[in-house]
Amino acid sequence: MEGFLASSSWIKSRSRPILTGLTVVAVIAALALIFWLISSRRSRAAADALGEAFKVADAIVANPVPPNVTGYAFTSEDEKVRKTFEAFDKVARDYPSYYEDLARFYAATNQLKFDAPAAEATLKGLAQKDSPMASQAALGLAQRYEGTGKLDEALAAYEALLKKPGDLAPLFIRYNIARMYEAQGKTKEAADTYFEVARDARSIGIGATAMTRLSTLDPTRLEQLPPPEATSPLAGFR
Repeated sequence: MEGFLASSSWIKSRSRPILTGLTVVAVIAALALIFWLISSRRSRAAADALGEAFKVADAIVANPVPPNVTGYAFTSEDEKVRKTFEAFDKVARDYPSYYEDLARFYAATNQLKFDAPAAEATLKGLAQKDSPMASQAALGLAQRYEGTGKLDEALAAYEALLKKPGDLAPLFIRYNIARMYEAQGKTKEAADTYFEVARDARSIGIGATAMTRLSTLDPTRLEQLPPPEATSPLAGFR
């Protein structure tokens, strides 16, 4: 009984700080729960919006639009790319903390078809970021320059991409650098780069393609390539 009375007296004397502490803990827990609920709901909304944008990108183009079409359909390619741009641009603006770079990349690839300067500016900005989409944006920019005949700019873009390839294979980038040299008429530089690609990748497709180009530009270099590696009979089982 004395112990009970002592405990009761101790609790009564400290009831206010205890209640205050419990209240603070309850408020923090409630705020954490509210934040989690809002974050989860926003994450789902962002994923739904991105999925919807991809549905727009996959829309059919037909004029007239066939009856009973499921999903999106547009009467012209121009309408489709503009709507696709708008859908991805909205995702980037509405959910920047989730899919901004990814959405801006896809928005820019569609915007190239109707507002190239703005799209190129977006790709340049993405290429300079520390983001998983940086290498894809740099590749898209290089291909854009190549497609419009800006070979010097394309070569510079590929060379910059080689220094920061991200998830792109360096062999793939080097092969494209060789193509740019060849397109510029720089036969020696092209042959040297094709030779390096063929030397490092004789057993895969891009190496064989480089050998084909090398046989056209400087066939004597083929003799300098190391022999292809023998295929192990245990390949696929080890």
